[in-house]
Amino acid sequence: MNHRTVAIDDDVLGRVAIEETGAPEHVVFTLRALDELSGLATDRYSRPSVAIEFTPADLLGEAAEQIEMLGFAFTQFAMPVVADEQTDFDFHPVPNLRSPRAVLPLIVRGGQRAALLAPVAGAHEQIIAARDGQLLWGWHGDLDEIERGHSTTVHLYRGAAVEALLNRWRSDLAPVEHRPIDDNPALGKLAYWTDNGAAYWYRTEHGRSIGESVVDVVNDLRDSDVPIVGVELDSWFYPHETPRQITEIGYPDDVPPTGAMTWTPRDDAFPDIADGDGVGWLAEQLGHPPLILHARHISPSSPYITNVDEWWVDEFAAAPVDPQFFRRWFEDARRWGTTCIEQDWMQVVWFAVRELRRRPGRALQWQRTLNRLAAEYDIDLLWCMATPADMIEAAQLDRVVAIRTSDDYRFTTDPALLWTWFLTVNRLADPLGLAPFKDCFFSNPNVTDDADAIDGDRHAEVEALLSALGAGPVGIGDRIGRTDRDIVMRTCDDAGRLLRPDRPIALIDDCLFGAPARGARLAWASTDITVEGRRWTYVVALNTADRIIEDPLRLAEIGIDGEQYLYDWRTREGVVAAEVTVRLAPCDWALFVCCPIDGESATVTVGDPTKYATMAAAPDRWERRTLRA
Repeated sequence: MNHRTVAIDDDVLGRVAIEETGAPEHVVFTLRALDELSGLATDRYSRPSVAIEFTPADLLGEAAEQIEMLGFAFTQFAMPVVADEQTDFDFHPVPNLRSPRAVLPLIVRGGQRAALLAPVAGAHEQIIAARDGQLLWGWHGDLDEIERGHSTTVHLYRGAAVEALLNRWRSDLAPVEHRPIDDNPALGKLAYWTDNGAAYWYRTEHGRSIGESVVDVVNDLRDSDVPIVGVELDSWFYPHETPRQITEIGYPDDVPPTGAMTWTPRDDAFPDIADGDGVGWLAEQLGHPPLILHARHISPSSPYITNVDEWWVDEFAAAPVDPQFFRRWFEDARRWGTTCIEQDWMQVVWFAVRELRRRPGRALQWQRTLNRLAAEYDIDLLWCMATPADMIEAAQLDRVVAIRTSDDYRFTTDPALLWTWFLTVNRLADPLGLAPFKDCFFSNPNVTDDADAIDGDRHAEVEALLSALGAGPVGIGDRIGRTDRDIVMRTCDDAGRLLRPDRPIALIDDCLFGAPARGARLAWASTDITVEGRRWTYVVALNTADRIIEDPLRLAEIGIDGEQYLYDWRTREGVVAAEVTVRLAPCDWALFVCCPIDGESATVTVGDPTKYATMAAAPDRWERRTLRA
């Protein structure tokens, strides 16, 4: 196919091999070191040392009048970015969010054709850089030393539909069988979370510590028949290089992103009676629930660093040369009753510790070691703030059972930006075999203009809906006394068991390239569940633009041939059709259940209409309808 090879100098070009194999619809590129290489690093991460240069049309295999592209940037949570054939991706959409000018993987669409350029081996070492209408796949610019024989591989898939291309990529990746989140009581059942966006993230009720505030709210929820099972303790539970102030209700003014000093309970986050073991005290107060514990990058000033030869120490973070160091964390976690460690700030670990990027395999060694320790101690892992490379490599880590796929709850004033982020990155998570987590949410939609910021969320119903249909963990972060039980119970059964579809809800192909944000379409997303050999499809429509939009969806766009019974979850009405048209105001939503029709009896089963994932509920709660006498 049409492309050219570029390198930082001719000497390097002569010491690498670029192999191209396969047929036009599936091309495999391998970049291999023929010799020991050193001094490869360029002046920036997004400037590859050796690369193959393409145009977007080269990837499609033909010219197209209108080319659209979707990439996943090297920010936390693999921020989705879109562009046209000029490769004008916006890698700096807001002041506090910036990425190198590179993505992984890349989806291109033009005319009736689509292409996917995606790694299959060596994801951490490769990038797809965007520059002046050109795309360059190769080794990232911080890779400095490569041993002889090392190779990285990317596959180019071509076809008509993005869904089919992602399925082909999944087949080649061959993800391991991840442990089902239903096997983890903290992730497969309703949980209370205290992370950024939650009520008690560095905040307390008057006269209480954070630990006491969490005990109070969880006990109150249980007394109110909200079946909280798991409890997440976020970064407030351990000390940082620059301590984050713990305040009474009100948003923290100072949130320094410094590393952890130790992974031990922070005394001022718990009452004096905890006697130095706040996590153990909290667990005992709550009857020893399954815990989810947060972890982050380590400070270069940490007392763990007693021998600098055993650490890679940088200006803002440090990492142990031997990741077996983290065994002590798993020992403490098991003692406290932890069933999941949320490894957060992964993007910071990658970009703040230069040595992890200097040679191939170092980041993967860290992550594989965490995975082995997790298996040894029977503790699962949740990746948070992961780069796209972290996500892709997690396809082979069986104890990484979930990943965050959007930025923090209430990170922006426009919640639609985060809904789009979540629904887009879920298209990446699905072929990797990973369960997405949207983040916690407030369940109370009844808030006034003068209410405290943590008293609720006007869009609570959308947050709960997306969390439930995301097929991953569900966590509420409500302030005490501010929970809407009806909304929460739409996500789970009376025992707290999450009611989920078979795969994460995600944007349909036509909505992946920015059309909803432009107001050209509603944000249509779908997922499904198979029960007794038949498939029910859940379809969500969201208006993520700033004006009223009316938009039709053909069922063929979500892989359904012909007519089905379209059950409108909000109105409780239904119709047999092959298309549905929805008119929504900004941030409004609709949910439809596409139900197969029993031809002999002319009946349909819509499931439990009080739950979002209607058919995941117990059969004795299902509603059935007869279409004709």
